[in-house]
Amino acid sequence: MIKRNAIISTYKKEGIEVLAKALVDHNYTIFATKGTHEYLGKFSIKSEEIERIAKSPEMFGGRVKTLSSYLLGGVLCKERNDPDLEKNGITPIDLVFVEPYDFKSKFLKGEQDLVEDIDIGGITLFRAAAKNYYRVAVIPGMSFVDFALKSMVDGEIPLDVRKKLAGEAFRYTSYYDYMISQWFLQESETFVIGGTKFMDLRYGENPHQKAHSYNFYKPFFSVIKEGKEMSYNNIMDAWAAWELSLRLGKKSAVVVKHSSACGASRESNSLESAYESDSISAYGGVLAFNGLFGEEEADFLRDKYVEVLIASDFSRVSLEKLAKKKGLRVLKGNEDCFSIPDIKTAGNIILSQDWNSKSDLKYEVVTGEIDEEMIRSLEFGWEVIKSVRSNAAIIVNGQWLAASTGGQPNRVDSVESSLKKAKDGNRIGNMSLLISDGFFPFSDSLEFVNQYGVRFVAAPMGSIRDDEIINYAKKTGITFIKVGERAFKH
Repeated sequence: MIKRNAIISTYKKEGIEVLAKALVDHNYTIFATKGTHEYLGKFSIKSEEIERIAKSPEMFGGRVKTLSSYLLGGVLCKERNDPDLEKNGITPIDLVFVEPYDFKSKFLKGEQDLVEDIDIGGITLFRAAAKNYYRVAVIPGMSFVDFALKSMVDGEIPLDVRKKLAGEAFRYTSYYDYMISQWFLQESETFVIGGTKFMDLRYGENPHQKAHSYNFYKPFFSVIKEGKEMSYNNIMDAWAAWELSLRLGKKSAVVVKHSSACGASRESNSLESAYESDSISAYGGVLAFNGLFGEEEADFLRDKYVEVLIASDFSRVSLEKLAKKKGLRVLKGNEDCFSIPDIKTAGNIILSQDWNSKSDLKYEVVTGEIDEEMIRSLEFGWEVIKSVRSNAAIIVNGQWLAASTGGQPNRVDSVESSLKKAKDGNRIGNMSLLISDGFFPFSDSLEFVNQYGVRFVAAPMGSIRDDEIINYAKKTGITFIKVGERAFKH
């Protein structure tokens, strides 16, 4: 059996003995950094300290361990019989395993001084071995050990496997550098993004589309109960519901269908009232609850069909009851989930913007008068409409969404549709407020508002017919609130 050489340099030691033993069994000599060498000794696995072939000691408190031309030369040489090896006293290396400093976990915890957690030597070895994959195998972390070992024949990892491992190594280093760059600065002339595999998806928006999911930093949920595999659409709707519930605050409930909010409430019985905002659309939708999901909430869902439930936490009894709903996915939401900007793609163009998070809402009462209750209703409704597809028109009664319509090519259709939904459900009252996410270009929308008996309207302004809109509101006794921002969602 051919005698081969391997480098093992790892920050996390646990489990590395499995790889080391397999390499020794395949006639490899292992050269390990000091800590790894000592760790392997506990398992009676023979290794040599890497200083012997690096021809330099560890220096500067461990900052320099593997940055050596002798070491990198052994990795980068194209052939094992290259005369430069013997001429310069360099040992050829056939396999490299590196587990770099754990920058990621400390970054996610919000630790401030991370300079010493930036790996230089390990990443350099990664890249050198990956570049020379024609001769050298690189194993980029513990998650690839089984894959590499299963392919090994008489100590040799096949070329196609080495190429795949090299690609994984470069992907890893790209992600590692991405996290570091995010720690240094948030904005730059260069946009980079990277993530690790999150979960398997059945398919994309439609069954014929393949789909994958990756996590950039902190996923916004963890799976408590998986009724069946999460889908692409499930994740999109779960995010829309959870993000709105975070903006509405504790004890709020939200129902989302096809990425638009169709139910929302922060009343005392928020779960029930959110569902009743549009019980037809709520069927098969996604439900978010910002708070502890308890026995009472679980009982309410007993005869309701929702695809996904996401909440801050769950009581033991509620989980026992929810377990009986076979197809339901139960997710625990993460409140710290705004680590990156709001990112969308348009073809091969990446668009990035700030989150449309809750802020001090600026408004002006243009006609009529409003009280404190109406102000709270406006603030609630404005957060809700941010989660409804443009052109959006919603009706709120207090802290409850009575009707919503979005995604229409023109605003008047959205207004008429919401009004009809609210009217048919007997949800129009003296304090009903219709909110539009953009300005009214004509008075025709207000004509429908007046026809259906709604007396309060809130919307941005900016139309060349603003005077016409205001005059119509005055003439018909509609209280018009001018909102100082718009709330488009595309």
